Amino acid sequence: MGAGQIALCAALMLATGAIGAITGGNSLVNVPLMIMVGMSPRQAVATNMFAVTFMTVSATARFARAGMMRRSLLVPLGAITFVTSALGALIAVKLSETVVKIVVGASMAALVVFIALYRGTEAPPPATRRRRLAGYAGTTLLGVYGGFFSGGYTTLMTVLCVICFSLTMMESVAITKPVNLISCVAASLVFFGGGLVDLRVGLPLAGANLVGGWIGAHVALKRGDRFVRQLFLFTVAALAVKLLIWDLLLRR
Repeated sequence: MGAGQIALCAALMLATGAIGAITGGNSLVNVPLMIMVGMSPRQAVATNMFAVTFMTVSATARFARAGMMRRSLLVPLGAITFVTSALGALIAVKLSETVVKIVVGASMAALVVFIALYRGTEAPPPATRRRRLAGYAGTTLLGVYGGFFSGGYTTLMTVLCVICFSLTMMESVAITKPVNLISCVAASLVFFGGGLVDLRVGLPLAGANLVGGWIGAHVALKRGDRFVRQLFLFTVAALAVKLLIWDLLLRR
């Protein structure tokens, strides 16, 4: 990647970082763009994971400052995520480039199905024991996926926290930031060990994500739960269009 391409990616990631701090899904834009401008799929996944770590740092700090964290829930979710995300990243390191590209494409297709079926909810359902157990099981599976690719990971975790742990949309968006931070750190450590993170590209993108994450979290807190829910649903719909038309039809 040349300097101009890195600058373009950084500018885009400033915007996707701000939106991703609220809704997630930014890796579904970032990774294909990085592949398009010349990075290998595995290196794009790894370098994006490193860069997105900084978006989660600033967003976590902003939400924590506002007192939005459910620490009693964060501890088990974080512990599960650290182990499973490291496993997911290790799988990505071991697989061939072709398989990684296929998994990324299949993940995008699966997210289209989820987006088509998901309907927003005004009020979270009560957190029964069965729902909480399902939530921990879902966190385990999503942790592996988050460490492997991360595209749509936070979006899915946000919905899971609403449905299984009875959080409001704002609370769910807030708690998924430190969970995603743990996922990114665990995966990045593995990717660094595998020599897959390109710091020449990753550091400028990390700076853009750091600023974007703070902006997104700040806007969410200022605008409130209704705004967050509406933006979440709008972004999910936009991702569906991007995935269905661009990734699955136009790029055949």
